Amino acid sequence: VNKVETFANVCAIIRKGPEWFRSIGTAASPGTKIFSLASKVDKVGLIEVPMGLPLREIIYTLGGGCRNGKAFKAVQTGGPSGGCLKAEKLDTPIEYDSLWALGSMMGSGGMIVMDEDDCVVDLARFYLGFCVDESCGKCAPCRIGGKQMLNILDKIVEGKGDERDLTRLKSAAMAMQ
Repeated sequence: VNKVETFANVCAIIRKGPEWFRSIGTAASPGTKIFSLASKVDKVGLIEVPMGLPLREIIYTLGGGCRNGKAFKAVQTGGPSGGCLKAEKLDTPIEYDSLWALGSMMGSGGMIVMDEDDCVVDLARFYLGFCVDESCGKCAPCRIGGKQMLNILDKIVEGKGDERDLTRLKSAAMAMQ
């Protein structure tokens, strides 16, 4: 209960009652969620949607789909610690448990849409760079593992990677997790 979004709901819940709040969204994830819909989507901006709305509806109906008729590649949810969901996951309802089960999360409500021209390795490197910079450095797996993973991604992006790097990335990620 430390986010402005949580506090913004309190007055309405007190005024209209918890039953009203629970009537929006799903049983497991009641209410609404604010998302920052960004990047390669036609209509960028802040949106507030009922929990449980499928990603497809958010991206294509509210967001207008990918710009310039480009093919959808993935959507990254949950900020730097979240995950990317490919086209076959577009019917996933926006719920805490649904996203978590797919390796992503709700997080702060970031929703970055990628099209056919985007490189997922570049995106991973960008977000990992952010996480490395923001790490408090107190735990070794995060402090050391994050930097090692970033070095591997740099190597891959430079075209100098090999199959063993994928094993190293997975091993470091599992240790950090």
